[in-house]
Parts: sequence; C-alpha cells; structure tokens
Amino acid sequence: MTAILNEPPQGGGKQQLHNARFYTIKPRAIVGMAYNKLSKCLALSRETDCIELWNMEYAPYLDRVIHLPPGSPVEALAWAGTKRLFSADLTGKLIEWDVLRLRQRYEQSPTGNALWSMDINGQETELAVGSEEGHINIMSIENDEITYKSIFNKQKGRVLCCKFDKSGKHLITGSEGYVRIWSVLKGHTLHTMTLSAKDVNVWCLRVLADNTIVAGDSAGFVTVWNAENATQIDRQRVLDKNVFALALNEEEDRLVCSGMEPPLIRVFSKTKIRREESESERWIKFLQRDAHKHYVKSLAMIDPLIVSGGLDGILTITSSERSSLPQLSQHAPFLQGSVASVAIDAKLLLLRYPHSLDLWRLGTVAARQEEDDEDEERWDLPVGHTEDLVLAKPPQKLLQLNVREKSFIQAAALSPDAAWICYSTLTDVRLSRLTQAPLQVERRPAEDLPQELTPASHILFTKQQQLLLLDPKVNRVNFFDLEEDRVLFRSSLDLGAHLKRSVSHLVVSPDGEYLVAASTDHLIGVWRLQPAGKHKHLVNLPRHRAGTTALAMHEGRPRLVVAYADGRLVEYDLVKRAFTCETVEYLIPGTRHFCIRGIILDPKNPNIFLVHTEEYLYVLERNKRLATEDYVVNTKSKKYSQESRSLIAANPNGMRLKTQLPRQHLVHVFRLSPNELVNVSISTSNLLASLPPPFQRKRFGAS
Repeated sequence: MTAILNEPPQGGGKQQLHNARFYTIKPRAIVGMAYNKLSKCLALSRETDCIELWNMEYAPYLDRVIHLPPGSPVEALAWAGTKRLFSADLTGKLIEWDVLRLRQRYEQSPTGNALWSMDINGQETELAVGSEEGHINIMSIENDEITYKSIFNKQKGRVLCCKFDKSGKHLITGSEGYVRIWSVLKGHTLHTMTLSAKDVNVWCLRVLADNTIVAGDSAGFVTVWNAENATQIDRQRVLDKNVFALALNEEEDRLVCSGMEPPLIRVFSKTKIRREESESERWIKFLQRDAHKHYVKSLAMIDPLIVSGGLDGILTITSSERSSLPQLSQHAPFLQGSVASVAIDAKLLLLRYPHSLDLWRLGTVAARQEEDDEDEERWDLPVGHTEDLVLAKPPQKLLQLNVREKSFIQAAALSPDAAWICYSTLTDVRLSRLTQAPLQVERRPAEDLPQELTPASHILFTKQQQLLLLDPKVNRVNFFDLEEDRVLFRSSLDLGAHLKRSVSHLVVSPDGEYLVAASTDHLIGVWRLQPAGKHKHLVNLPRHRAGTTALAMHEGRPRLVVAYADGRLVEYDLVKRAFTCETVEYLIPGTRHFCIRGIILDPKNPNIFLVHTEEYLYVLERNKRLATEDYVVNTKSKKYSQESRSLIAANPNGMRLKTQLPRQHLVHVFRLSPNELVNVSISTSNLLASLPPPFQRKRFGAS
C-alpha cells in the first residue's frame, strides 16, 4: 500500500494505495504489423485470434480490436487506402476487414492451403499471396472488391515472403534457398537468386525504389541484390541466426533488421563509399537497440521511430537516431477495456483474463513490513518519500471462473455490493449471484434472464442496483434492475443516433444521473438518465483532434473529466455547457510516450486529480481552487513557490503537476474510500515468466 500526503482535504491527507501485483497475464506474441501512414494507424496481429488497431498520431494507444474466429491466426497484414485492411492466415483465408465496424467484409480462399505472405502493389490495384504449397495468386482489389486475376507457375516449397517492386510489374518472393523475381503479367520467373545453402529460409524482403532487393534469412545474413541483373551487391551477417524482420524509412537510407539470436534491433545507414575514382553505396552499421529479451518477429518504421514486437508481446517503440534516451516506450499486451472492478465495502477485486475471471480479497494493514503481492508505502508531496507498512492479512484468491478455451471474455464487472458478477464472451452473457460466508457463486439459468441480455463490450453496475450492457453491434445500452431473486429489463438507450462509430469508453455518474460515452471517431456524448426510461441526449462535447483515452465523473457535481491522447486534460460542466478547467498538451512530459489510461477523482476535494499512465501515477491540482463543504480554500496561503504562483497566474483555469509515483505496467487504479486507493499492475519479470529463458550472450569484460 502507499500513502500520499497531498493538500489536506480534511486535515490529514494520507492515501493508502494497495499495490495489487497478482494480475499475471500471459504474453501474447506479436506476429505481424502493417502501418498506414495516412490514418496513422498501426495494425498488428497476435498469436491469439485478434487484430489490434493502434492509434499512433500522438501517444500510442489501443484504439480498436477485431476479434477473429477461433483457430485462425493471422500471418500477414496489408493496407490499401485508409479503410481497407487485408489479412492472410494459416487456414488459407484472405479476408478484407471493415476497420470502422470491426467486422469482415469479404473472404476468399485463393489456394486452399495455408497463406504465409501477402503484399499490395503501390498502385493499390493488385494483391499477391503466397501459400504453403508454393502457389502465388494475384487478386484484383479494384472497385472495392476482391476478385481472382491470375496464378503463377508453382514453385517448390512455401512462399515465406513476397514484395512488389515500385512499378508493380514485378513480384519478388523468398522461399527455402531462393529469391525469385517474377513477371506479374506473365506469371513466370525472370531471375532466380540462390543463397549460400539450399536449407536457408528467406524470412523477409524489402524492395527499394532503385530496384535494390534486401533479404533477411535464417542464417542471420542480410543480402542485397540488384534486381535489374540479379547480381549480389552486398552480404552481411547481422545476427547469429534468423533475421525475421526488415524495415525501411521513407527516404530508404535507413535499414532496420532484427530477429532471433540475439534479439537486437540493428540499424544500418546507406553510406557512399569512395575508392580512388569510383563511388558506391553500402549499408553501414549505424546503431543498435537492446530493447527485447526474446526474439523479434515484426518491425515497422514510423520516422524517426522504430516499432517492434515479438514473442514477449510487448509493443516497443525506440528511436532510429543516436540519442541519450533511445528507448521511448514499451506497451504491455493488456486486454482492451477494463480488466478490473472492485466492490468497495467488501474489498473484493475481480480481474479479467482472456478465458477466466479471478476474485481476490484485498489485504488489510497492520504495521511496517513488505509483502510480495501487496505492500503499503507512504510519500509526502512534493518530495516523493515512500515507506512500507505491514499487512495484517495478505491478499487472498477466493475463486476462479473459467470459460471454454475458445471463448474470449470481452467484458466483466463486479457489482459495488459484491452481490453480482457479470461477464460477456463474444457470443453470450453470464450473470451470477455471489453470496458470502461461505462464498458461493450461483449462475442464473439463461431461461430466467431477459432476452435483452445480449453480448456486451461494456458492463457497468451502478449504486442504484442497476446493470448496464452495451451491445456493440447496434451501439445500444440496455438497462436492467437487479432484485434478490430476479433480473428485470427496464429500458434501452440508442447511442447510434449520436455516436456512429464503435464505443471505446462508457461511464455512469456516481449518482446514476448521467451516462457518458466516447467513440473511436473522437466524439463524446452525454445523456441524462430518467427513472421512467425516457433517457435524453444532453450534449456532444466539441470534437477534439486527438482520441479519448479516459473518462471520469465527479461525485456530487455534474462535471466530466476527459483525457486525450495528446496529453490534454479537460473538465466540462454539463449544466453550464462550458469547460471549467483544461491543460495544455503534454503538461505531463511522460504523456508524449504513454497516454493517460485512467482518472481518479477525490469526492471531497474536487481540486485534486489523480491520473495514471502505464508507467506512472500522477497527482495534479487545479490552479483555480474550488471551495466545498468539506474543503475551504485558503486564499492567503504562503505555501506556494514563486514558480507555482507564476504558473497559476498564467493559466488560472489549468492544472499543475504536484508529484509522480513510478509504477511498472500499471493497468488500473480505483478509489476504495477518500483515503484509500487500489492499483493493479504487473511487473515485466512476471509478464515474461512463462516464456523460455531469454537468449544469453557474452558481453565485453564478462566470462
């Protein structure tokens, strides 16, 4: 636990923070990436059945998730325009996805066997796929369709990678032992380049505008070829084995490669070499990044940044330039949406995993002592001092609910009174009654539940004994009353009239009077909830250029607090229809690399805002303080420094950063009471514990 000594709201101000470090998700390996420069969207596929869409315009954040049918891992991704995303998987399916509605548009099975590679030409008219049996198909993607166009002469062995040249007239493929140049029009090989050994696999390819081919292979070499005459220009060993990924910057003067042993990211710079009267260009090692402990499977360049991912499932962003701080950010493979909910009075914590739910009882405090799973610290602002306190009782795992292996839990929640647990998979909803002493879970039969209880992407319980479910297919919120022996459907609210895109955030005010929803097209809508079910749309906040990353409502005040991906925090009065507090971009410097994931408000002091990113918990204070029944503003206070006074004078309606507490992969923060918080986090060592030991290499000066 941690105690925070802030501006004393009630004359004390110690805040106990439960550090719940028993959330142990397993890494989900990143398999492929495709970056869309126009929409600034990074699509990545994992070994699990999903495609993630990350917004990279400001601080990176997981914007949308496309859930795939069970057992269809995606091997390759490609973009055509800003709205057409294609995937090729090992079940042999080529699929185009609707990235707005997050569902399938078209499906083809070009060869009937596993598809290993895919690429789209520069004109975005043709798509090539390579298969397990050596078939290469050309598909037309014009007129917003996918149609068969031609098939190449069959080659021996699987087509592991393929790339069009800039003209689109030639296709370069890599397989076991060979790199081939094909005529797209005629479907036969023009040149075949042989590697050093026939058992060497070509894992990745890049084709430059000057018709230079760069290939990475399983022997750890990067080979450069002249595509005009199929001659080898250069060959360098960059890894001990398996160069899995290559990436180029826009100017094509920086080449990034990575792979298995060692899992380093190595950057090469195109350099002119002069020898006597001749001049040539060579790829010279520029720098390297030691950002991963396990192999890297995919790379992307977003100038000047390198985006990488692999077995550990951590999306890593580093710089391709020489700097004192090369590593910018590492984003753990968390699930989208809320993964934790808490019952305040009972001090129960529900944690969501892909295929199970865990219910924990939080520990209780005694004296000073460290605990592995939970501890208590105390810090004084602004120095940041911390100290540990003792737990009289350690946290206890009470139960685990499992679903079928192929079912994915997309949302779950625990009611505030710890009487109900509700979770939703992609196909159905389960509602269970929870009883204490002894602890029992009684699942309500489906025939006893209202038919409006449909699969939901967001599940909310209110203090007014209501259950809210958001149906993502139609953007409709269904309201249910929870009684001792039955569940009653009360009303529904159609969000689709005001929010056309999928909903990313959904919150209800503590008094149950307002509902706020944010969509993926940067809109935020507010509705006033009526007991009779005649809910009324109140207002849409002005659209901001950056996406919404967190929402929160004040208790006892009709004020909404919003965090955006560009680091801005705003407070909006729903009655006055006006902004009452707002910050500049990146008031918190760390939000350039990590977005604000959560906002925690003090019910007795509206001047204090706690926000958290994946790596820090921050305390901010309103510059222009508000007086409440519990908090009296002392306008003659002399505790402000001259710097603070200047900041307040320059931006009276803004906020200022008071202190920060470092965390590691912070998932969620809750308020249990005015002086008690809970944060759920996971350490990198625990995240990677289930993986094989990382690659060990000798370092200079070490035996």
